[in-house]
Amino acid sequence: MNYSAVFLAAILVLLVGYFGNIYLARFRLIGSKNPDAGDNQNDWQVYYFHSPSCGACKSITPWVIEQSDQNPSIISVDISKDLEAARKFNIRATPTTVLIEKDIVQDVQLGAGILPVMQSFIENHSSK
Repeated sequence: MNYSAVFLAAILVLLVGYFGNIYLARFRLIGSKNPDAGDNQNDWQVYYFHSPSCGACKSITPWVIEQSDQNPSIISVDISKDLEAARKFNIRATPTTVLIEKDIVQDVQLGAGILPVMQSFIENHSSK
């Protein structure tokens, strides 16, 4: 029996399970109520979860922080400082953006490609 092949197959199964769980977490969150409902007075929020060790976050975070200074509906959460907020939203990877409208989670975006989706959501809802 080739133990290295069995070991590699076991590692592959574990990785697929782990990353599959991260990906499926976004679908479990969509349509649920905002765990922080009542904290904001606007009918929409953007929660941006990031960490200092995340490479993609380093390019996105300055723009989000600038936007959050101008608009209280944009909430930047450093999960290394606020782990409880990440737990409330079941955040498993960074960067992650949770888009909320009328206290219902409308969309969850994962990974480096979140910036255009976040910009579009903010532009569409800022004009309202």
